[in-house]
Amino acid sequence: MTTETRLPEGCTVRPATKDDAQAMLEIYHAVSLHYTGEIEETLEEIHEAFDEPFMNPQLDTRVVYDANGRLVGFGWVTFRVPQDVDIDLYTPPDTWATDTAVIDYLCAWADDRAHDALKRVPENERVTLTAWCYAQDDWYRAKLEQIGLKRVRSSYQMWIDFDGAVAPAPFPEGVTVRTVTQDEDWHRVYAARREAWHDMWGYIPRTYEEDYADWLLYWKNNFHEDYWFIAEKDDLVIALTLCTPTYNGADDIAYVATVGVRRAYRKQGLGLALLRHAL
Repeated sequence: MTTETRLPEGCTVRPATKDDAQAMLEIYHAVSLHYTGEIEETLEEIHEAFDEPFMNPQLDTRVVYDANGRLVGFGWVTFRVPQDVDIDLYTPPDTWATDTAVIDYLCAWADDRAHDALKRVPENERVTLTAWCYAQDDWYRAKLEQIGLKRVRSSYQMWIDFDGAVAPAPFPEGVTVRTVTQDEDWHRVYAARREAWHDMWGYIPRTYEEDYADWLLYWKNNFHEDYWFIAEKDDLVIALTLCTPTYNGADDIAYVATVGVRRAYRKQGLGLALLRHAL
């Protein structure tokens, strides 16, 4: 499919660079404010996305500018083959009612780019195309459905307002809890987190080395001393809760990014106890 013919007259398209990050952030914020009343994404997070080891901005990103030099759309296609291929497409809310050509172009480009994943997938491996949208965003969801996607699963962001101390929950006998030590615990925390995710919906195993490369980048960008907690038994990390002290740049909001328990230690109340400890 030739996507370049889909753009309105006067528009230009090219791969994204970090110089586009501020304009991209303004669209991210406009969309999230429209649907949730909150801002999502930070400039730092966008810059980090360009530096992901699996990201090739020349091939995996597009920005569309109108004749007046305004950013009117952008897209990412993220390859983690042999895992899902993720697409993320955005246009400003004030253009939704009057202009569908840009989002149609981005959808077609993402569909073309995603099909390239088939050439990189080992024989007998599956590849799927995944995209996320806000639950209320019928407009964008309809666009995704036009390229063959269908709604199969939802996720939820949960919230707690603190008006006092959180009641602790007891840990099983023999389990100790502590914060993570940055250098000493790298491999131990990674191994526990990797096993905890094995039973998650859509999980596709990769080699230890492939996963560890991603983990090191995640650690570098997200580690916060005194906000990462591990539960141990017999010197084995059996559960973990990884948190951040801020969320989307807001200093009065903390975020629980991961709660995981190794398979053999589930159904003992570890997840709840560790979550309450973190809170």
